Amino acid sequence: MTAMAGCLPKALCAALVVLVPVVAAAETRCGWFANPTPGNFWLTDADATWELSVQGMGGVPGWDDLDWGEADFTARWVEVNGHYGYGCACIEGSFGAAAEGTVLRITRLRALPLSKCENDPALAGPGE
Repeated sequence: MTAMAGCLPKALCAALVVLVPVVAAAETRCGWFANPTPGNFWLTDADATWELSVQGMGGVPGWDDLDWGEADFTARWVEVNGHYGYGCACIEGSFGAAAEGTVLRITRLRALPLSKCENDPALAGPGE
C-alpha cells in the first residue's frame, strides 16, 4: 500500500508535465475585427488572421458566451456590404500558432476606436 501511495503522486506529476505545454496561456490580440458577411467574423492583428466564426459552422469555443456589451461598435463601424463591415477590437482568449490562426477559446471581445487600428504601424489596412 505504501509503495502505491508513493507512486501515485509521481504519476500525477509526470502527467502534468506532459500536459502543461498543451495548455495555451491567455492572450490579448488587437486589430481589425471583420464581419464581411452573415456569420463570418475574424480578427487580423500584426501576427495573423484569427477566425472566430464561420457561417454554417458556428464560432470557436466561447463565442456564444461572449458579453457583447463591451463590443458596441456603434459609431466605430465601417459598413462595406450593407451593414456588414469592420471595426477595431481586442479579443482575449487562448490561441494556437499564428501560422494557422487557430483560436482555441475566446473569452472577451472589446471594441476600440477606429483610430487605434488606423494608427498602429504593425497593422495593414483592413482587407489588405
